[in-house]
Amino acid sequence: MRIIIVGAGISGLTCYLFLRKHLPLALPSGVEVDITIVESHAATNRKQRSAAAVDEAGVQVAHTVGAALGLGGSRVSKFLAPNGLSVLRDLDEAIFGQIANSGYPVSHFDLKNARGSSLARIGATNHEDPELHTVLISRQRLWDCLRDHVPDDAIVERRNVSGVSYTEDQRPLIQFADGSPGLEADLIIGADGAKSVVKRSVTGNGKIDRHPAIFDGMVGVGGFIPSSYLSEQEPRGRMTVTFGAHGFFGYGASTVASQSNHLAECTAPMGEEATWWSTYESKELPDSRNFDKEDIQRKLKERHAGWKDPVVQKVVDAAVTDSVYPTWIMPELPTWHARGLVLIGDAAHAMQPSSGQGASQGLEDAQVLSMFLAHYLERHYYFSQSASTLLATSNNAPATIRDAVDRASTKYCELRKPRVKLIVDRAKQMGDTKRKKGLVEEWFTYSILWIIGE
Repeated sequence: MRIIIVGAGISGLTCYLFLRKHLPLALPSGVEVDITIVESHAATNRKQRSAAAVDEAGVQVAHTVGAALGLGGSRVSKFLAPNGLSVLRDLDEAIFGQIANSGYPVSHFDLKNARGSSLARIGATNHEDPELHTVLISRQRLWDCLRDHVPDDAIVERRNVSGVSYTEDQRPLIQFADGSPGLEADLIIGADGAKSVVKRSVTGNGKIDRHPAIFDGMVGVGGFIPSSYLSEQEPRGRMTVTFGAHGFFGYGASTVASQSNHLAECTAPMGEEATWWSTYESKELPDSRNFDKEDIQRKLKERHAGWKDPVVQKVVDAAVTDSVYPTWIMPELPTWHARGLVLIGDAAHAMQPSSGQGASQGLEDAQVLSMFLAHYLERHYYFSQSASTLLATSNNAPATIRDAVDRASTKYCELRKPRVKLIVDRAKQMGDTKRKKGLVEEWFTYSILWIIGE
């Protein structure tokens, strides 16, 4: 059996690891599965990058798998919510520990207005056993932790997938932009982000994207700063989020002090690095590769001029905005699977960053799909080897690998789509609080945030 994952981002790597965990237990002795990841960019691990070029300041050049489409680069952070961390713990305790301890545990968000007044305090823990905090981690560290556990020979690098077709016997076949021979498989998993090529064949004829990702009119800038920019009295586990008439600003620690083994179960002293981000409304889609950095810097200062938080002013004065991140969201797709193809992560449901669930929902996708696939493949092989055709028929076992793949994909979508829709709808409501507002709208937003707080 052969499975191809298109995209070596967070969802793609996690899906590979879950498949490697579950499928060997489901397949009979002698049956092997070949799982290959195809990535359009370099996907080298940390050891291979140790000799990477350095910039003039002596800082290693950042690696940016999955960042080329403006969906979040190595210089931004990700929230791993408790549900996402639970998925990683189910995957592997060592991977979970490595990722959790590479980020900063957030126990609560402090919401403020631009005038410096507190609006609300919102918890960021699951209040379950074990209790887990949200972890703020740089996208690069999260990717590195996952990539460390994927063999190099499992990834085909620097190969652009141009489309998907089918062989004479209806097996899906990925096609390459350079015209080289394609690769056929029993299952192709599209983990190739909001601009997914695989999606074109899932929801249409493969030639036209009938449900393209939408620029939602919001743009983010941000990066990393020394934690010394934050207050010396900064409470452990706090992330500060400030709302104003012209945008939104957030900041907080993104690393912990060395040797802190918090495992997201307790707060920890902050390390040397913090992160910040500012989101604003824009009628025009900025070019992420070619934009006026000085203009972005000037507008950043204009948006937050007069905001009372001294940390905001300190960051705005010193920060260098060398990247912009337009927000892309996915319209609700009619389906996430079709004839040996299935979508996960942003390819299926790119959502607003205000959800705080983008990465975590991709992790959940990977876990659920791999478990359903293992279940139906196990039933197929068990009953296909049975001497009794009646036994196989009465148990409604999948007759072929293709049947097992189709059933797994169907069940995956039936389980995941309703949950994702709830999160997307809630994120849209929260995302609207970041848009430009008049005075009445501004105070109405403050009132809503005050009501939902603790």
